Amino acid sequence: MNEDDETARAAMIEMVVETMRSTVSVARALVDAGVAIDLEGLDREVSDLCADAVSLPRRLGRDLVAPLARLLDEVAALESALVHRSPP
Repeated sequence: MNEDDETARAAMIEMVVETMRSTVSVARALVDAGVAIDLEGLDREVSDLCADAVSLPRRLGRDLVAPLARLLDEVAALESALVHRSPP
């Protein structure tokens, strides 16, 4: 791939990271509201996303550290909400 293709791929990955972060945030809000959620496939999606980020050239991958950290924070908040939710 040429540099423009890699830069476009990095931008796409960042967009997917932010979309996933928003989705996880909504899932956490639902858990907080007592709504059951289905997380099937989340681990695979995050794994695929990380693999895509790691495959980028280092200089482009570094730009994804902050967005991926925000996603990690949101996943941790969801995990906490699931652990501390009231029983159904």
